[in-house]
Amino acid sequence: MALIIYIAVMLAVSLAGAYLPFIRKLEDNQIHLLIALSAGIFLGILFFLLLPEAIHECEEAAIEEKYMMIAVVGGFLLILLADVLIKHFHMASCPCECHQEEHRHRMGSLSAFIGLAVHAFFDGLLLTAGLMAGGDFGWMALAGMCIHKFVELFSLSSTFLLSDDDKWHIMRYLVAFSLITPVGAIISFLAFNGALEEGIAGIPLAFSAGTFMYVSFCHMVPEAFHREHQDLRSFVLLMIGIAIAAAVFMLFGHAH
Repeated sequence: MALIIYIAVMLAVSLAGAYLPFIRKLEDNQIHLLIALSAGIFLGILFFLLLPEAIHECEEAAIEEKYMMIAVVGGFLLILLADVLIKHFHMASCPCECHQEEHRHRMGSLSAFIGLAVHAFFDGLLLTAGLMAGGDFGWMALAGMCIHKFVELFSLSSTFLLSDDDKWHIMRYLVAFSLITPVGAIISFLAFNGALEEGIAGIPLAFSAGTFMYVSFCHMVPEAFHREHQDLRSFVLLMIGIAIAAAVFMLFGHAH
C-alpha cells in the first residue's frame, strides 16, 4: 500500500511539471529563453546528479573507472550517431534545408527523452530502497524524488516545445516518461524483495550521463543562444537553471 501511495504522489507531481510549460502559448523568443533555463537545469542534472550518482554506484560495485568512462563515451557517441544518421537520411530524401531545423529540434527532444528515461528507471530502484528503509527516511526519499521529477519533467517538456509536434502527441511522450519510474519501482520491489544491491545502476547511469553530455552541449546550449539580441538574458537564465538544479540535488539528493 505504501508503494502505491508513493507512486501516486510522484506521478501527480511529475505530470504537473510536464504540463506547466504548456499553460499558455509562448512566442519564439520566450520559448528560447525557457530553453536557456532548461539548458541550465540539464547541465545541473548532468554534473550534480548523473555523474556523481554513476561514480558512487560504480564504486559500490567495485567497477573500474575506465569502464564507467567507456559507458559515458558510449552514450555520447550513440546519440551523436543517431543524430548524424537522421540528418544524413533526411538530406538524402530532401536535399533542401527546409525542415532541417525542425528535425534538429525533434532529435534534441528525443535525445533528452532517452537520456532521462534510462535514469528514470533506476530512480524506481532508489524509490523502492527508500520505502524498504521505512519510517521518516522513506518519506524524505519521496519528497526529494518528487522535486527531482518536477524539475526533470519541466525541463524535458520545455525541449519538446521546439519540436512543433502536436501538443497531445507531446503529452503522450511525457506521460509515458512519467510512468517509467513507477514501473521501475514496481519491478524492483517484486524482483529484489528487499535485497537491492548497491552498484546495480552504475553503468546505465554512466551511459545516461554520456547522452546528457551530447544533448546539453550539442542541442540545448546552442539552442539557448540561437536568437540574436537576447544572449545576456539567456546566460542569466542558464545560470539560474544551474542554480536551481544545484539547490535541488544538494538539498534533496538521493539517499544511498
